[in-house]
Amino acid sequence: MPDRAGKSIFAHKQTYSRKGNSKSRSVREVAHEAERLDGACPHVGNPQSPTILEGMRPSEVVALIEQRIAEQNKLLRRLRKEQPKRKEALRTIRSDTHVMIGSVFSFPDPIEDMDQAEYLRWRRDVIAFARDDAARNGAEVLSIVEHLDEAHPHVHVLAVPLCANGSMRMDAKRCHEGHREQDRHKDHGWSGSPSRSYKQAMRGWQDRYHAAVGAKHGQARTGPRRRRLDRAAWKAEQERLKAQKDAEIAVERAAEVRRLADEEERRRDLVMQDTVASRLQEAETVHAIATGGVIAAIRQVDPDPVLLERLETPGEMGAWTHHDADRNREMSSALAPVLSDGLEALRQPPAGPGLLEGLSGFLRGLAGWVNRLAHTSPRWLNWPETVAYVAHGAKQAFGTTYTASTLAGVIEASPAWRSFTGEAKARLDQARAVQVLTNPRDPRPDASSQRGI
Repeated sequence: MPDRAGKSIFAHKQTYSRKGNSKSRSVREVAHEAERLDGACPHVGNPQSPTILEGMRPSEVVALIEQRIAEQNKLLRRLRKEQPKRKEALRTIRSDTHVMIGSVFSFPDPIEDMDQAEYLRWRRDVIAFARDDAARNGAEVLSIVEHLDEAHPHVHVLAVPLCANGSMRMDAKRCHEGHREQDRHKDHGWSGSPSRSYKQAMRGWQDRYHAAVGAKHGQARTGPRRRRLDRAAWKAEQERLKAQKDAEIAVERAAEVRRLADEEERRRDLVMQDTVASRLQEAETVHAIATGGVIAAIRQVDPDPVLLERLETPGEMGAWTHHDADRNREMSSALAPVLSDGLEALRQPPAGPGLLEGLSGFLRGLAGWVNRLAHTSPRWLNWPETVAYVAHGAKQAFGTTYTASTLAGVIEASPAWRSFTGEAKARLDQARAVQVLTNPRDPRPDASSQRGI
């Protein structure tokens, strides 16, 4: 890392008119130099296009200034007619009126020696200072550009005065500390040259820049010769500034670590809330299916009208009790294996990667079982009799005290369905409890019960 001994700040601010004069360049000349247009920067050996850090290109600033002046002059002429007593205050903006503020800030290390991370931190602070400086002086920053084609990297800031009722002439001098103090010197008739007040004000401006930017980056306010410091005093000051800069960097790094930690915590919270919301929605869906019954569930999984009719058809047990022994044996031989398979399936709770997925597979299996019953029943046996036969077998298998009237009732009386409904209720209670813990401000603890499937 380069040695910063002997490095001090460089910051300059000046106002410009469209016309320019022997002491000051014009707005257009300054903007074109900042943009590195052909012929505008003879002092630069190998001009390179600048980097636009914020705002518009400098040449666009010139065009915008011309547009604003035209609009403001039109307004001023109208007001002069309406308010003849204010003619002096409502003069139009002339070509020699200062209408732009240009600032330049230079990094103390040469480009080939500078630390890139340190430079970027300095550049960020310069931009913040320039914006704050414009705001406190009633100006608007339009363009911030960076030059890396000279010995030291530097940043140009172009700003224009904001027009207000108190000053409608786009006077950039009122946005410049030095010019304001120089005018006060003249208005109060103070002794000495007005330029003394100008220089004192600008020293104050540079003091502000040093406090806000320079000192944070180990840069002295002025060099040792100018203040007649001996080597020991200068070295002590440089060590103090370096310690201050290191402390600033440590504070920034700590703040960045905290910011990243906060962002990671917020990200984890959002992921957790999304997961909780997703699980709550799934639990609500499963619970709605469980409380709605098997018919409603089948309608979602396989809305086959024939299947639904078979599930809802009431059994007629009295009919097959009057069949002869041969028909009863035929019926039992055909239906018993299918009934046994189905009852075995109805003893097992739905299984799958999730409760809803397990239920979907369970219901599809039931649909296949019901269709097997229909296909294996003897032709002479009507469907209500088959339903009654199955219901009677389920009563004995499940140990219920009643005989279900439909196959849907058989399923809902089975251990599998009871297990599913109990698990659905437990899952919903758990999901709601987790939601309250992760989002205690949620004003709708029971809102889920109002949703549909």
